[in-house]
Amino acid sequence: MLREIRQNEKISYHIEGPFFIIRLVKPDNLNALEGEDYIYLGELLELADKNSDVYFTILQSTGRFFSSGADFKGIARAQMDDGVKYASETSKWLSNFVARNVYVTDAFIKHSKVLVCCLNGPAIGLSAALVALCDIVYSINDKVYLLYPFANLGLITEGGTSVSLPLKFGPNATYERLVFNKPFKYDIMCQNGFISKNFRMPSSDAEAFNEEVLKELREKVEGLYLPSCLGMKKLLKANHIDSFNKINSLEVNGSLQYWVDGEPLRRFGQLSSKERKHRL
Repeated sequence: MLREIRQNEKISYHIEGPFFIIRLVKPDNLNALEGEDYIYLGELLELADKNSDVYFTILQSTGRFFSSGADFKGIARAQMDDGVKYASETSKWLSNFVARNVYVTDAFIKHSKVLVCCLNGPAIGLSAALVALCDIVYSINDKVYLLYPFANLGLITEGGTSVSLPLKFGPNATYERLVFNKPFKYDIMCQNGFISKNFRMPSSDAEAFNEEVLKELREKVEGLYLPSCLGMKKLLKANHIDSFNKINSLEVNGSLQYWVDGEPLRRFGQLSSKERKHRL
């Protein structure tokens, strides 16, 4: 039986047969997420993991963006919050960054159900990192892309991207795009088999795209012995799980000093005030 879980205004979920469907539902904000929203995603993955009737966890979104990544306003609130007294800047960012990123990345890394992403548009930052941790990715059309603007924000890789991106796109292509803040466009995603199918639908048809993917998945799982799907995922994941677990710790601990030094906050502030251009 599905246990009770808190609600979130930016993310909805429901179960349909063997599918646990998670949907980002704030298209007017390009589905930007705050720290608590990422934690909620992790909680939903845990909920799906514990449900023996679920075999596939499906990530959907709405509007023209899958997710524009971290919400600038949430980061500013974390910096200006005087309600909590921290012993040091290190203590503050351990609470507001490290613990959150470790948790949500670990939830995606260890998830036992087949993770399917319905990529209805671009994904940025940590949200794009989570897309790269999915097992199967479908795209609405060839306008989708992934962007990891870590160097532009005064940060380093996060969300397991130090492993997932070289694994899926190759080391050299990853260096070029991470170091120079360039997007992984559809062509390279297609060439490397990252996109399993392009549904060739207009960007304005996200709802229809989500329904079309579900329809196809219902047909694909018909007649399958679904426990075999999870058994195969476990074996496939065993090839890289140690690397992902190691890099999750290295990434967040490596990023901590950047937050303590304040460079990401300065750059997020510049983006908020339009002093710095975000390459969406």
